[in-house]
Amino acid sequence: MMTGMTFEPAPFDYHGVLVIVETEGDAIILVHPPGGPVDAPASLPSNPAQPGEPPLEAAVRVVRESAGLEVAVEREFVTFIQEGTPTGTMCAHGYIARVTGGSLLADGPDGPARAYPLTDLPGIIPIRIANQRALAAYLAQRGKPGGAGELR
Repeated sequence: MMTGMTFEPAPFDYHGVLVIVETEGDAIILVHPPGGPVDAPASLPSNPAQPGEPPLEAAVRVVRESAGLEVAVEREFVTFIQEGTPTGTMCAHGYIARVTGGSLLADGPDGPARAYPLTDLPGIIPIRIANQRALAAYLAQRGKPGGAGELR
């Protein structure tokens, strides 16, 4: 039996949220930030939490701002430390949410928002490693192709 050991979480600079917004018909919402490559143009609704903002509240705000939708967060499905982001080391919180209102933005701050069936997802922008990790974890938990190890 080990005694005297404590778990120290990895240090991080900020909390970030990555949200899988599920819609009817086994689809999810992705946004298309300007400048994304043609073969991998998409991103999850995602952004840093504001200082002092709980990640769960940030998830709801980020989806509203980037996709135009009101959501109810169902659960946090993944948490990980992502080093090397443009703003430092992130404690990433992946949430699953369902739509409760609003309408998809055709020209939001992160580009147009669209619903995609899980069987026909576009690639995630290559520099968005945390997005790729969160989507892979989600797909793996759902037992869908494109899960861990099959990132585009």
